[in-house]
Amino acid sequence: MSMIGEYVRLAPGDLEKALSDPEWAWELVDELLEADEGDPRLFDVDKAWHGLALVLDRAGLPSGIIFGDGAVPGADDWGYGPPSSLGVARVGELAAALDEISPIETVRAVPGSVLAAEGIYPKELWEEPTWAEYLIGHLEGLKAFFREATDSGMGMLVWLD
Repeated sequence: MSMIGEYVRLAPGDLEKALSDPEWAWELVDELLEADEGDPRLFDVDKAWHGLALVLDRAGLPSGIIFGDGAVPGADDWGYGPPSSLGVARVGELAAALDEISPIETVRAVPGSVLAAEGIYPKELWEEPTWAEYLIGHLEGLKAFFREATDSGMGMLVWLD
């Protein structure tokens, strides 16, 4: 079973409702995930989440980009623990931090051998010749997702599934 880093953008009212009623939030996310067409409020970084956490940390960026800022109170396990939340202002701060980096330079600053030595999930990926492109592509998508959330005035829920 793979561990996938997942995100959902929520309008402020929906984020507030999600924080007070995490079961409602799960039902909403489940509905969005089950829809035939991909919903633009959803995003995932596939199995790149752990590698992105390391390269972003090495670049001095906050871990909230990958893990959120705090578990949603009363939420059940959404795969590998409860979801975390990011308020609208925090999403804006993180989007601004992401805007300041180059995905190519940020990823290439950390050799695959470091990711492997650190035991970063998934371990077998860091020996592949395409590992950097994999992380770069997901980091570019994540930057765009945060920017779109900021431009729309949205918060987020973040979880591992």
